[in-house]
This record gives sequence, structure tokens and C-alpha cells, in this order.
Amino acid sequence: MTQNNVDRIVQLLIPPSLVLLLVVTIFELFYGVGKGMLVFIDIFDVYVVLIFAIDLYFRWFETPHFFPYVKKHILDIIATIPFNLIFIGIQGLVFIRALRGVRIIARVAEIAWFARYGRLFRIVRFGTRAPRFLRVRKNVKTTTIRKVQPHEKELKKTLSFKVILLITINSIMGTGIWFLTSAGAKYAGPASLISWGLLSLISVYIAMCFSELTSMFPKAGGVYEFAKQTYGRFWSFVIGWTTSIAGSVTIAMLLLGALQYLIPIRYSFLYIPIAILLIVIFSFVAFRGMQTSTYVLVTFALITLTAIIAIIVPGFINFQPGNFDPFFVFPTMNILLAIFFIAETFFGWESAIFLSAETKNPTKVMPKALIYGTLIIAILSFFLAFTAMGTIPWTEYANSVAPLRDLGSVYFGSTGGVIFSVLIFISVVGATAGWIVTAPRLLMSIAEDKLFFTQFAKIHPKHKSPYISIFFQAFVVSALVIIGTGSYETLLHMLIPLILVVYSAVLLSVVILRFKKPELKRPYKVIFGKTGPFVTILFMIFLLIMFIRETHSALDILRVSGGLIAFGVPAYFAIELFYDKKYVTLRRNIVVHLSHNIHKLPLPQLTFNRIISFAGPFTNKTIIMAYNFPLGSFTRRIFKGNIPFKRIYVANQSKEEIRVFKENIPVKYKELINVHFLRTVKIPSELGTVDSFISFNDLGHVKDMSVFVHSMRKVLSKNGTFCFYIRHSLINMSPNALVVEDKKKILALFRKENLQVTYLKKRRLFKTKIFIYGRK
Repeated sequence: MTQNNVDRIVQLLIPPSLVLLLVVTIFELFYGVGKGMLVFIDIFDVYVVLIFAIDLYFRWFETPHFFPYVKKHILDIIATIPFNLIFIGIQGLVFIRALRGVRIIARVAEIAWFARYGRLFRIVRFGTRAPRFLRVRKNVKTTTIRKVQPHEKELKKTLSFKVILLITINSIMGTGIWFLTSAGAKYAGPASLISWGLLSLISVYIAMCFSELTSMFPKAGGVYEFAKQTYGRFWSFVIGWTTSIAGSVTIAMLLLGALQYLIPIRYSFLYIPIAILLIVIFSFVAFRGMQTSTYVLVTFALITLTAIIAIIVPGFINFQPGNFDPFFVFPTMNILLAIFFIAETFFGWESAIFLSAETKNPTKVMPKALIYGTLIIAILSFFLAFTAMGTIPWTEYANSVAPLRDLGSVYFGSTGGVIFSVLIFISVVGATAGWIVTAPRLLMSIAEDKLFFTQFAKIHPKHKSPYISIFFQAFVVSALVIIGTGSYETLLHMLIPLILVVYSAVLLSVVILRFKKPELKRPYKVIFGKTGPFVTILFMIFLLIMFIRETHSALDILRVSGGLIAFGVPAYFAIELFYDKKYVTLRRNIVVHLSHNIHKLPLPQLTFNRIISFAGPFTNKTIIMAYNFPLGSFTRRIFKGNIPFKRIYVANQSKEEIRVFKENIPVKYKELINVHFLRTVKIPSELGTVDSFISFNDLGHVKDMSVFVHSMRKVLSKNGTFCFYIRHSLINMSPNALVVEDKKKILALFRKENLQVTYLKKRRLFKTKIFIYGRK
């Protein structure tokens, strides 16, 4: 193996190796690993050090002078220091010292002291790896801001103000309003009404901040779109990743909360099948599009509002003013403490704004819906707490496990308690349905920017819904339900830090965009937009402090949530590497070896016959260009079928494929085959004109499709034929998948070049085959 080949292999190994090292480091840092796993991590760490050292060796030949070399590669030099081996040595010395001839108690004490600082050592170990991770900065791409996202042309604007207002109320409501009024009474007594008032003011202001950003960017990505405009491609992915995790956790949490509320614990074996059944039903509703979803979500919203009003009105009739005397029964600080325990009532703005692209006149309607919806929930929550404590003494109400059921029993007897239990179940399930319908729009928007598999951005041609994202979400949430059964509180506690991070990022976006892009039109403008969000972020920090102080095992939960956020970093680089040209070619080379070893051509005979029928007939005067077919499979099928031709130009961007293909050219055809290596996905015009141009999957990967089609037209002879064969799977690696599957766009693209073109799509369960063929 030559020096250049070794260098090239090392360059290919470094980025994915660093991504894997980052994944295992996050596991080690946030979750801890056993001693056996630590050995494997250390071995992998040494492997990374070795490839960095080899890389530095080759870089010396580029800069063979000591001081310029050190200045240029100082971080990589630091990255090659084997700190993990040094730490192993330190641990060994401490252990030996602890085992020296002293009493057993002293030995145990020293070992315990070292173990106490184990987590600190994990942090230090992470710090020593940091210079290596800086190497992946090269894979951070610049942000491309589109004026119009692809989904804006596909999704129908069907939602009116009244509909989006009800959906907003349904999305925000969740479980908080039903369960947390008693929690407020428990920590602040009657003065919890002040807590509700303060929280309402803060929540309305947060809704106003969301409203400004939504009026500026009324797109389906919601918080992801805000982050992209503010922070760029990398951080927008991390925030979108966090929001997506929070959405999935919310759905699982709401479902488990509803089922645990309605069904006794002795029947807990029913939780999983019922939850998965509801996920499937609501995912089907989401798949059917917004028209069907609207009917379902509006119905749930009306049931929720009816239930709340039905429990508030009798409260005024049964109101006992004496229940509020004395009003202040706890220290004043408990009013702020109560805010933490009732804050979850207002979580959910991000769910509603995912529907911005499907709302009529969203720049005006969405801000009104967010603000009015928050105000309505604030008023209902306040009056619910007010009438509840006015009916049942707050000391009794504070200890209620099911406060609304108890209120229903007081107002309407035992039957009323059962009825309100069912109504609360329906309301919480309705909030779940809202999340299941709206959340896939986030994944769709991320995929549109090629930060997830592009197939997830596909919109169903009939129902106009992001159906692949919906199916994927159903799978993820079902898995979470199975994993988290019986853990409603754990899921809720995991959710709080995730939501606080997302909301803080959104609030900061308001301030940054005021300075960064002051020229942008703001149909709605929040008051105190340059200072108010900072004050609100301080409130978020206060909630986080209260969470740490009041929640059992809060730091462990924070580590779990922090780890989930941190995994967004390697996920980003993994996606960027997945679409990188070098790694696309590498995957093709791996497929070459596999296909070659099992003696199977990647092009099926039936597909080949179809291409021949579209691009043929071929004669002994036909000059063909076979462009980028894996393993030269199209040309090899021609050999096997004894199909006549004059000459074939085989163009391929994989040297490995070219090598294998040349080895398999029959002797009688060697003079008729011209093999051309492609350094970029461009048509080699220097080869002259051809009578037939056959391409495999190239439209899915070219940077500019119109330039590629124009180049193809230039090399075609008069009346020359062409056929583009594109194959997509569910997990698709083609960056241009959405455009290729848009029949109207493709036909317009080819007709612009005065080409006669036909578009044929063949769908299977998890595969799609597309044939674009015609004549010059």
C-alpha cells in the first residue's frame, strides 16, 4: 500500500472515529460505564491517538519545518498525547499506595476517597479529548436560508383563526391544569392564586415572544426555523433535536399519565397495548391530513373546554369565602416555590406553531392564537384554582390525588366523579393527539435541510401530510411507552430541563434577531424585545434551580436529559458525514466488494429490460454512455444479453468499481469500452456525442440538476435517447430525493431544455423506482 493510500485512508477514518469517540464519551460522562466497558473505551481512545499520530506524520511532509509545523498543527499534537494511559497510571499508583502496608480501614478510606472523585476524573478525561473533537469542526457546513421552504409549496393553508386557537389551547393544556391546582395549594395555600397570576403574566409574555418569531418565520419547523435564522446550521440542529426528543417524551408522558389516572394500577398490563393502539389511531388521523386532523383536534378541544367550564361554574355556586381565611399561611417565598410546581400547565407553544405553514394568513393569525390561547388557559386555570379552594378547604384539596375527580364528586355525587375522570382522560388524550399530529412537521423541516434522511421530508401527494415522519414518530413513541411504562413522573422530570433549554433558546433568539436582522419585517412585535426575554430567561433559570432543589434525584435526571441533548452533537456530524461525497463513494466501494464476492449485479434483469425498452432500441451503430452504474452493471448486462452497440463510455466516480469492472470486461469487448473516472458528478463532454445516455441515481446527488440536464442534452446526438433510473428506499441517502420525486418539477426541468420526456414511478412498500426517459 502506497503512502498516499495510507494517508487517504487515515483522512477517511478520522471524522467517523471522532464521532464514535464522542458518542462513547457522552455515555461515559453522563451515564457512567462499567470497568469492562472502560477498557474498550481506552483501547478505542488509543486507536484514535494512533490515527492522529499517523496523520501528523504525513502532514510533516507538507510543512517540513519544526516551528511552522507546530504552529499549524498544535491542537492535533495535543490530541495525540495519550492522557487516558496517563490516568490509568495515576489510578494504578493510587491503588498501590492504598494497598501498602497500612491498616485495612486506611486502605478502604483511600480507595473510597478516590472513588468519590471518579466523576471528576470523567470530566477531566473528557477535557483531554476536546482537542481531538475540534478536528470535526471542518464538517460544520454553512447555513443556507431559503425564502420559501419546500413544504410551503405542498402543504395546504386550511386552518382558520378559530381552529388554530382551539388547537393551541388543546396543545398547551396537557395534564397541568387538571392536576397542578392542588400542587399549588399544597405549597402556598390560598396564596397560590398569586402564583397563578404571576405565572400567567410570564406565560403570556413568552407567548408574545413566540408570536414575534412566528410572525417573522411562519414555517412548519417552528423553533428549529427560529434557531436556524439565529444560530446557524449546527445549533439549529441541536435545538431541533432537543425539541424532537421533548415532543416524543411529552407524547409518551401524556399517554401514560392519562392511563394511570383512569385505569387502576392492578390493571397496568393494559397500559402498553392501549397506549400503542391510541398512537396508531392518532398517527392514522395525522396521516389522513389536516382536514381529518382538524375535526378530531377541535372535538377534543371543545370537550376539554366544556369539562373545565362545567367544573368551574358549580364552584361559584358552592363557594365558601371562609376557606381563604387566613390567606397567607406559608412564608412569602412559597409563592415563588409554588410557581415551579404549576409551571407545566403552560408548556406546549412549540406544538401549536408547527402548524404555521398550514394556517391562513399565519403572520397575523398565529400571534393572535398563541396570545389569546395562553390568556384563556391562564383565566381558566386561575378560576379553577379559585373555585376549587373555595369549595374544598385548601388543606384537604392540597392532599387530593385526583383533584378534579374529587370536585366532580362534591358537585354531582359519585357519578359526577366518574364522569369527570373520563372527561379528564379524554382531554389528556386529546392533548396527546395534538402532539402526534403537529410534531412530525419538525422532523420534516429538519430533513428538508438535509440534516436528517431526506425521505422524512416527503409529503403524501393526496393527504398532504409528512407521512414518513409520522410513521417514524409512531415507532419512536411506541418504544418510549414500552420503556417508560409506570414512569410518568420520571418522564415529566426528564421533560422539564429539555423544555427549559428550548424555551431559553427561543427567548434569546428574539434579542439576537433584533440586533442581527433589524431590517426583517415583524408583523407582530413583542414589547421590551431587547430586555424582556433576558428577564424571562432568569425565570427559566429559577425554575431549573427549583427543579434541582425540590426534585428527588434531580441531578441524576439532569444528567439523563443533558446526555440526550449532548447526543445531538455526534448525530449532527454523523448526518453531515452521511451525505459527504467521500463517504457516499466509500459506501459504494463497500457495496462493490460485497456484490463482487457474492457474484450478484446491483441492477436486476427486469429493471435492465425496462431501461432498454425506454432508451433503445440499440444497433451496432449506437454509442452509449453508461453513467455511474454500480460495478458497471448496466454494461455487463449488455454483455450478457449480447445487445448490439458501437461503443460504450462507462463513467464512474469510484476507482474501486472501475477496477472491478475492468477485470470483468470480456476480451471481445475490450476495444469497444472506454472507461472514464469521474472526479465530480459532471458529464465529460470531451468524449464527444452519444446516441443514448443512461444514468443511475445521479439526479439525486448532483449539486445543480438543471446544469446536469443541460450538460446531458449537449452530449446527446440528434434524436438521441436518455433514461435516468433512480432508486429510493425508506432510509434514503439521496440529497435531492424530494425534487426527484416531484413529477411536475422534473418534467418542467427537462422540457425547459426542449427534451421530450416521460416520468414513470413504481412504488413498493419500502422502495420507489423512478424512470425519467425520453428523446432529444
